[in-house]
Amino acid sequence: MTPTADSGPGLRPADPSRVRLLPGPFAERAAHAAEVYGGLTPDDLLKGFRRNAGLPAPGTDLPGWASRTTEATFGQWVGGLARLAHTLGDPALSARAVELADGWAATLPADGDARMATYGWEKAACGLVDVAEYAGHTDALGTLARITEAAARTFDRSRSPATRTDRDGRKPHGTLEWYTLAENPYRAYRLGGDTSFRDFAALWHYDAYWDHFATRPAPGERWDVPVWLHAYSHVNTFCSAAEAHAATGDPRMLDIAVNGLDWVRETQAYATGGYGPGEWSVPDDGTLGRALEWRTDSAEIPCDTWAVFKLSRRLLAATGDARHAELAERLLFNGIGASLPIQGDGRSYYYADYRLGNATKLRHWDAWPCCSGTYLQAVAAIPDLVYWLSDDGIAIAQYLPAETSWRQGETEVTLRQHTAFPETDHTALTVETAAPVRFTLRLRVPSWSSGLALTLNGERLDPPAAADGWAAVDREWRTGDRLEVTLGAGLHAEAADREHPLRAALLHGPVVLAQEGVFSAPFSLDGPPSPDALAAALRRTDPDGGDGPFAARLRYEPTDRGREEQPVGAFRALSGVRERAPHRVYHDLDRPRFI
Repeated sequence: MTPTADSGPGLRPADPSRVRLLPGPFAERAAHAAEVYGGLTPDDLLKGFRRNAGLPAPGTDLPGWASRTTEATFGQWVGGLARLAHTLGDPALSARAVELADGWAATLPADGDARMATYGWEKAACGLVDVAEYAGHTDALGTLARITEAAARTFDRSRSPATRTDRDGRKPHGTLEWYTLAENPYRAYRLGGDTSFRDFAALWHYDAYWDHFATRPAPGERWDVPVWLHAYSHVNTFCSAAEAHAATGDPRMLDIAVNGLDWVRETQAYATGGYGPGEWSVPDDGTLGRALEWRTDSAEIPCDTWAVFKLSRRLLAATGDARHAELAERLLFNGIGASLPIQGDGRSYYYADYRLGNATKLRHWDAWPCCSGTYLQAVAAIPDLVYWLSDDGIAIAQYLPAETSWRQGETEVTLRQHTAFPETDHTALTVETAAPVRFTLRLRVPSWSSGLALTLNGERLDPPAAADGWAAVDREWRTGDRLEVTLGAGLHAEAADREHPLRAALLHGPVVLAQEGVFSAPFSLDGPPSPDALAAALRRTDPDGGDGPFAARLRYEPTDRGREEQPVGAFRALSGVRERAPHRVYHDLDRPRFI
């Protein structure tokens, strides 16, 4: 049997209620999020809204960003709980999301005016759509219809494009991030068919920005698009364009969303997948690499992750193109997967620090910031990224422990992915089926792979095409079939940008490696970071354990440790770096930076 290269057209997400994370670090992260967010008291979360409505308001105000109301993150928490209920198969979490959505609806006045600015309103809309979609609570769409009608009457429609001096478009009347409003009303329209949602969404198209992404630059030319704008929200707005395409079929909206994600991956993102130093989008002129010299706020990780997860999922469904899973993969392992877990007091991981010389992982200085909302959403969305169905079978877009079941024709099939990737280079897929059934199993061939190697029931298959697409195995499958996959991950370097070819991060496959920074010298090379040069300079060592619930054991040690009193530090997966532990993500390979 010879697997073939395949474009994987006609993909659709697997049913979220039939996808489960299997034991491993991602399942641990989801369980911890359920414990923290599920443990929040509804009276505390609703207290500010009830107080403002003149209703009895038992409970205690939360600290930090939530001290007056939880408006800044409430909808994200509600939607995240509804999604997380699917992840964990936990009906209590689903019931909690419904309780919160209904409790908030009870605070609304008769005219439906949520008394929220655009920032909080967009998040509330997302939460209501998620409760309807993931918890089956269709009353939430009725609540959304009420607040949408009020917003159509009351929101300022200046819709000022963002500028360098007004980077989130809030002038003249505080409508910050108005250009993200279209996404969830379009989702609501597709979910329930109410055309008032579609009409409201159409008001908030960001044509002044989107038009710049209608086409790609010609080969050899650089992107000529507006920059020095708020990074996360200007990536998030591409989700509105993607949802506009899903709702209306307008191909131009799809082009904008596809080109937008390509622009982020090619010019804005660090090797981790994070983007936006200082929360700015930056020109393709070396600014991204220069920011590593002094900025501690290299990327807004939970928010960055959430925007890319959504956009990746929508574009995979719309195009079937495997490249749209690449940036999401980076953020799985190096973004949300390498973040510090949320704490019960609301202290949340916010900025990643990739400074040259010495970096540190820290939580935000204030409780319950915006990233506490996107953290929950991103963790809850992880299972949505793994499996994709087509008329002829199933595709695997991300390599992590998870299972799903679906009906292939009249036959029920369960597929389980068992893997310790990236600590090993292998994943194994096992099949259970009620009867023998023919289907195509597609495997994403990542850009970092040296080529997949497949073994089916102990028999080596011919090598699949080593391209950034899909390798397909089409056969009649039976219970007990086992497909073992060697992914082809290896050590390589990635430059920060084209102007800094030797300012680089080291990676194993998609996993960014962080150098230990305690009393250690930086890493350097005598020449370009070719595979042979890296193989000579670093050797893979045995797993060394690791602290915390998400400490990958991947480890490389320099072959020349240098001086005994200040040896060249070893490398491990960024996800295994502890809070406050000094480390280095980027290196000037030709000029090691000691301070």
